[in-house]
Amino acid sequence: MHSSSLYFFLLVGISAVLAAPAEETAAQPKCPPSSIETHLLSNGKKYFFHVDWSNFDKAKNFCQRNNGRLPILDTREDLDVVHAKAGKISGVAWWVDASDEGREPGQYRWANGKELPLNSSLWFKQAKQPNSFGPGKRSCVTFSTWYGNLLWDESCGKSLFVVCQANDGC
Repeated sequence: MHSSSLYFFLLVGISAVLAAPAEETAAQPKCPPSSIETHLLSNGKKYFFHVDWSNFDKAKNFCQRNNGRLPILDTREDLDVVHAKAGKISGVAWWVDASDEGREPGQYRWANGKELPLNSSLWFKQAKQPNSFGPGKRSCVTFSTWYGNLLWDESCGKSLFVVCQANDGC
């Protein structure tokens, strides 16, 4: 009788283990479609470049629809490597994910909430940047491959080219 009880408990235990849900694997990131060429740059991040004129909102939407986001280029290294690649594609201006939207004019923030102060060394000071902000204006941040590899501010409604950063893990 003792051995049949042990057998019963073993059977119940094994059944419980077999019936338990399998451990969930880490969710795979949503990556850009295979029709979009991505570039792994020396900063270890992947980007894709859309050579089509878009305002800031359309640029953000394009990146999101293609499983990416406008890049946050808040370090000199990130700005330099993306600028170098963009310069090989086309000599125009490209949107990045910073603006003064929803704040006082000229109070720029990156999409991650980090401040982009007016005295940042990332601004193109030789061209008196930033200079497009003011009361009633919505100002967003860009970089130009024509004039220096630094940041500019522009009206968010202006049409520029789009660079997107692929999701981490792509």
